[in-house]
Amino acid sequence: MRSRSNSGVKLDNYARMVQQTILRHQDPVTGLLPGSPDQPHAWVRDNVYSVVSVWALSLAYRKNADRDEDKAKAYELEQVHARLCSGFMRDQIVLDKVEKFKYSRSTSDSLHAKYNTRTCAPVVGDDEWGHLQVDATSLFLLFLAQMTASGKCAKPSKPMYTV
Repeated sequence: MRSRSNSGVKLDNYARMVQQTILRHQDPVTGLLPGSPDQPHAWVRDNVYSVVSVWALSLAYRKNADRDEDKAKAYELEQVHARLCSGFMRDQIVLDKVEKFKYSRSTSDSLHAKYNTRTCAPVVGDDEWGHLQVDATSLFLLFLAQMTASGKCAKPSKPMYTV
């Protein structure tokens, strides 16, 4: 039996940290991460940074896979981050809003900064949100495009939520 390489051991430590700090809080149905245990709202910015950390870890496992367990871990992490990616894109509503906002620049057509972790629905109405938080939306779209271009943000193999 081969021993683990130093990079494999380090990746396993990072995977434990990601599991303890991020993934254990993930909603089992939608894949979204709440802002805190008391607040069931999923902030776009927090979820984007969480997705990026899982994505980076999956790429590191894929690149340094020296055992079948590493390849399996890379695949598992890819499925988890695909699930996180799809959490905000429950249906066509998000994509339609992005397309409308490109032309109207109206706050009623903008994406929200936080969503209900259980339902993926916006927490406040379109006319109730005082600011756009364009930075969070931009981060979301940027990383979604990068993950999609890398071929690593496909939909999970099984539906992770019900509509």
